[in-house]
Amino acid sequence: MQNSPKISVIMPVYNGEKHLHTSMKDILDQTFRDFEFLIMNDGSTDRTTQILEAYAKKDTRIKIFTQKNRGVVASLNALASHAKADLIARMDADDTAYPQRLELQYHYMEKHPQTVLLGATYKTFHEKWGFRGLSDTFAEDFLNRWFLTYNSPFVHSSVMFRKEVFAACGGYWKSESPAEDYGLWIRMKNFGNLENLQTVLGEYHFRFGSTSGKNFRKQVNARNKLNKINFEEIYKNNQIPDLKKVDEALEKYSANNQRRNLISNFSKLACLTGCFLVEKGAIKRAIPFFKWSWAHGKDRFDALLNLALIRIKRSMYFSADAYVKFRTAIIKIRWFKTKKTPASQKHYS
Repeated sequence: MQNSPKISVIMPVYNGEKHLHTSMKDILDQTFRDFEFLIMNDGSTDRTTQILEAYAKKDTRIKIFTQKNRGVVASLNALASHAKADLIARMDADDTAYPQRLELQYHYMEKHPQTVLLGATYKTFHEKWGFRGLSDTFAEDFLNRWFLTYNSPFVHSSVMFRKEVFAACGGYWKSESPAEDYGLWIRMKNFGNLENLQTVLGEYHFRFGSTSGKNFRKQVNARNKLNKINFEEIYKNNQIPDLKKVDEALEKYSANNQRRNLISNFSKLACLTGCFLVEKGAIKRAIPFFKWSWAHGKDRFDALLNLALIRIKRSMYFSADAYVKFRTAIIKIRWFKTKKTPASQKHYS
């Protein structure tokens, strides 16, 4: 009886002939060899089918599944159901994986059973503007949990996760599309640690014709809804971090000049956290977050506004979501009424 592979790599593809050779070769040339490569051909009408069949004839680790076009969520869930390994690694048909990606992630997951989701640092590229820097990915579980209330600290095509946790979370949810990965990470945090290797192990490419590129606005809207869910959960579980601990952790990241936007992102996150705490009635606890936001990002005038507004027990939710395709910024403002603080929450004040 043949032993099960150590890793199941899953990759959906729809009309991916342009970049498919590169992504498949990246996985097949990994230094770690004990894996199966499961690929869903999601109703492709270009040369994807021929490319997949040619590779499958040369490497028995490749298993191809075909369906009528049903989208990414259905494809990923179907592939995961066929996975034989306890660890599942994601790959996209237009991204790049460096040779040691699977090896380093596998050994880390083996040594750290409490880790249920493991990403890696990736170089990010934009189809029009080229190299954009390194991904906002953090080693510390508490930073990843907090950052999930703002954006995803995981490159989807970089992650490896435990199959049993994926199943316990109900897999990817169609209702969360096109931010289905974001929703899955939020659910996974209830089962263990969410971490990232700080080694650069691949490249993420933003393309206008990709799923992310075509659905950028929808993705932002779906993400914003999930942000509130995650805020509620980390607040309930007392996981909103201590700012001194945040400062200590960010020291090593802010020193890297490739992470130019990192402090700006955390300044916005701190401001949003302050707004959420005001909404919950935890006004005294909100003040340090607004002050931290202003101290670390002098362009965060909304932090100063909120410091003034909490005198009348209100806060302003400010969001400038840059839609890359149209080069426009949409400003969303929402007012929160302060709620009376329940007795169970008084320790936050």
